[in-house]
Amino acid sequence: MEFLKKPHFYAHIVSSIAMVIALSILLVNYRKVINLDAIELIKMFSLLAIAVAAHGQGHTTLEKEFGYNPVGMIFQ
Repeated sequence: MEFLKKPHFYAHIVSSIAMVIALSILLVNYRKVINLDAIELIKMFSLLAIAVAAHGQGHTTLEKEFGYNPVGMIFQ
C-alpha cells in the first residue's frame, strides 16, 4: 500500500475520472460528433489518443515504481 502515499497514484485517479467524464460527454453528444468535419474529428481523436497514452504511462509508472497493478488485481 506504499502507492497510497505517492502523488503519482492520485494523478492517475484524476486522469481516470477526467477520461470517464470526457468519454461520457462524447457518447451523449454522439450525433453532434458524427456531424463534425474531418479536421475537428482529427483534433478530437488526437487529443483522446494523447490522453489514453498519458494514462497508460501512469499505469507503467505505478507498476514499475510501486508494484501497483490494478488490471492484475482484477484478473487474479
